[in-house]
Amino acid sequence: MNASPSKAVADTAFSGPSGSVACEEDERNLAYVVYGLLFVSPFSLGITALIGAALAYLRKNNCTSYIQTHFRYQIKHFWAVFALWGMATFIAVICTVVLTWTLANLIWSQYDISDWRRIDLDLSDLDISSIPVSTILGVSSGYVISALLTFMATVWILATSVNGVLKLNNHKPIGKRFRTA
Repeated sequence: MNASPSKAVADTAFSGPSGSVACEEDERNLAYVVYGLLFVSPFSLGITALIGAALAYLRKNNCTSYIQTHFRYQIKHFWAVFALWGMATFIAVICTVVLTWTLANLIWSQYDISDWRRIDLDLSDLDISSIPVSTILGVSSGYVISALLTFMATVWILATSVNGVLKLNNHKPIGKRFRTA
């Protein structure tokens, strides 16, 4: 029996010169999507960056064209930004723990908290002059460093996404490791 016409069309859709062009166009569109996901990641708390990196990981070895360099570029910059955001978060958490511990010790030392069910704290007369200057400077500089790392990572992911889209738009590879077959 003869194959149905729709099956014959489906079998030849990705074969031959026009099929490779269509496949390359699909890969190129996926690279655009990944760049878009990376671009909006600072505004989505990094969730879209995880999705974009996963898509790039899935496609990076299946491409034979210059688009493979774009997937590798996206992965490399995802991990760099992830490391910066991770360091910023770690520093902010450490600063928050130190600040909370310092304030809890200050309250504990200035008020009688023998029965936690009858705590009546009036923090308006809390004497914060006993907090060491080194603690204040350490916590505040930690928060500043955390904010700077977050800002650097955000600018980096936005700039690399725009740079990648511009190169992809011009059908050019990105990076130095691209070799033509």
